[in-house]
Amino acid sequence: MIYRSILFAVSALALHTISASAAGHIASVEVANRLPQPRSEIVEIEASLIPAASFIVRDTYGAEVPWQLTHDGKIIFQASVAPNGRSVYTIEEGKPASADVVAYAAFYPERVDDLAWENDFAAYRAYGPASGGGVSGYDVFTKSTTRPVVPERYFKELVQKVSYHIDHGDGMDQYDVGPTLGGGASAVIDRKGELVLPGAFSQWKILDNGPLRTTIELTYEYAGGKDVRVISLDAGTPFNRTRVTTEGIAADSIAAGIVVHAPADKDYVTAPGYVAYSDPTTGRGYGHIYIGVLTADKNRTYYRPLPERKGAATGHALLTAPTKPGKQFEYYWGSSWSKGRTLTFCSWVNSVEDMQRRLNSPLEVKVK
Repeated sequence: MIYRSILFAVSALALHTISASAAGHIASVEVANRLPQPRSEIVEIEASLIPAASFIVRDTYGAEVPWQLTHDGKIIFQASVAPNGRSVYTIEEGKPASADVVAYAAFYPERVDDLAWENDFAAYRAYGPASGGGVSGYDVFTKSTTRPVVPERYFKELVQKVSYHIDHGDGMDQYDVGPTLGGGASAVIDRKGELVLPGAFSQWKILDNGPLRTTIELTYEYAGGKDVRVISLDAGTPFNRTRVTTEGIAADSIAAGIVVHAPADKDYVTAPGYVAYSDPTTGRGYGHIYIGVLTADKNRTYYRPLPERKGAATGHALLTAPTKPGKQFEYYWGSSWSKGRTLTFCSWVNSVEDMQRRLNSPLEVKVK
C-alpha cells in the first residue's frame, strides 16, 4: 500500500507538471539540419509569431536558452542539431534569465571616432571621420579568450597608457590596415576597372547590441555617391554578415577582400566563392591572423596587386560580384588567430569552406 501511495503521488505530480507546462506553452520551434555534421548556430523566427512580450525558450532537455529580439523583428537563439537531425525548442510563458553579452558594439569618439564590435572569436573596428578619412578598411583585434576585451583595451590604451599593440595575455592589435580593404571591407570597381576605395565612414548606427547579435550600419561616401553597409556579428561564429547597397556610383562591379602583406604575399588561397589569407602580423612572436571572405555563390576570386606598394601591403585577395545602384551585395567575412581559437591556416581554410557549406544548406526552422 505504501508503494502504491508513493506511485500515485509521483504520478499526480507528473500530471500536474505536464498540465502546468501545457498551460504556459506558446509555441514549438523545430530546427532541421540537412548536413552530415553537428551544427550549433543562431537561428531566427519572426517575432510576430510569438504573442507574448516575456517568454522562455527551452531546449529538448528543458534547459533555458538565451534569446534576443533584433531591430528587424526577429527572435534569435542558438540551436544545436545532430547530423541530419532535428531539434525541438519550446517557447513558454515566463520571465527569461539574464544572459551574458557575447556580441556587442560601441562608438569611441575619444579614439578618433572608432566604431568597434566583437564576439567570442574576434574584435573589429572601422575608422570614422576624425581619423582623417584615409583608412577605409576594417581592423582586426585578436583574442585568445571568449570574454569581451575591447572596452578594457581602450581604457588601458587611452587612460592607463598601456599599449594594446602588445599581447598582455588575451590578444592585441597587431594588424596593419592603412589605405587598403584591411580584413574584409568592400569597395567598388569603376568602369575603367580600377578598385575605388572610399575614405572613413561618414555615418554610423548601432542597430542591435547583444547579447547574441550586434548589428551596425556604416555609410561610406564616394565621389557622387555612397554605399551603406549593414554588418551583423553573432555569438559562436568567426564570420560577420555584410549587406552592401550602393547609391549614385558609376560602377558595374563590387569587391570584398583582404589586404596582402609582404613577406607573406603568397600565403593566400583563392577558390570559387571565397578567399582566405594568413597575415603575418606586424610583430615577431605574435602569430598569424587568419582572415576569410566568402559568399554562398561561386563568385570570381583573384589576387590584384596594388599599383604601387603601400608600406608592407602589396595587393588584395578579392572576391567580386556584379552590381548596380540599389542592388544589395551580401557576403561574409571574419578572422581567427593562431594563438587563439584556430592554430593552423589549414584549419582556417576548412572553417571557411565549412561556412560556405552551411550557407548553401541553412538550418530549416518551422514554428508550430
